[in-house]
Amino acid sequence: MNRLAIFSAALVLAGAATGTVTVKAQTVIDLERGGTVRAKTMDDYEQEQGFKNRMEADSVAYVDHLRRAFNALHRDSLDEAERLFSQALKKRPDAPGNYIVRYNLGRIAMGRNRFREAIDLFGQVLKQRPDQLEARYDRAVCYAEINSLQAAREDCDQLLESVQEHDLKMRGLFLKSAIQMRSHQPDKARETLETILREDPENEGAALLLAGAYEQMGQPQESLSRLNLFVAAHPENTDGLLARAGLEERLQMDDMARADYDAAIRLLPKEAELYVKRARVLLRLGEKGAARKDLDQAGALGYPQSVLNALFQELRK
Repeated sequence: MNRLAIFSAALVLAGAATGTVTVKAQTVIDLERGGTVRAKTMDDYEQEQGFKNRMEADSVAYVDHLRRAFNALHRDSLDEAERLFSQALKKRPDAPGNYIVRYNLGRIAMGRNRFREAIDLFGQVLKQRPDQLEARYDRAVCYAEINSLQAAREDCDQLLESVQEHDLKMRGLFLKSAIQMRSHQPDKARETLETILREDPENEGAALLLAGAYEQMGQPQESLSRLNLFVAAHPENTDGLLARAGLEERLQMDDMARADYDAAIRLLPKEAELYVKRARVLLRLGEKGAARKDLDQAGALGYPQSVLNALFQELRK
């Protein structure tokens, strides 16, 4: 299954067929001028029954669209899922479970980097159901993606005021710390990350971001020390290797950066960008032959030639 959450599908399907019209009244009030109260005739009943049948047919189609949409999500067929969810909304625009449909449409839009569309859909969910914390978290992520950091922070704060579930709380705190880092508030990010690590000492993402916070606070050696400890504890974590390699480059420790890129490439030999990163280090070390091999390998793996051309020019100097 893809990373899109299949959000309470059973709730939609269980309640989807509700809302059909029941014939109760046995009289009809004619509202035209001079209208009278008269007994219901068979024509009136059949007309009303026709509406009832149409509603029931729409409900059956609505449920069918949803079942097929959730099945499509299981198969990672996002185009089909999106189409079927949209058709369900058209069939029953006022169905009580539509907040779940819109949530899944938002997740699909989010997964395809259509962040503004996703924000609108999550907003509709929250208008109908303010207690849907996953939708609030996802909207905060989307706001952060389009650099609307204040809106992202507000959603995070609202989430953290009421969240009880541990995993969602940790994700909310981590997102808040990332927003604080991007807002150039590394001291606040450090406090948030330390909160995460007190509750979840094995949170690798928080440990890495905390090292970044120390660098942003002007303490690169403390950052390097933390990254050294992290890599020693997690030698196959490429995020740790790359974070340390980047810091080593900024500290002009190119020999050590090269060693980290070597280790990362052993773990991810098909990742073209790693060869480009190592080639830049090799160029600074004067190892042009090795740099050329890395650039050739990056090209073979599909890295954009326009970027590689600039580096090949450096080889000719």
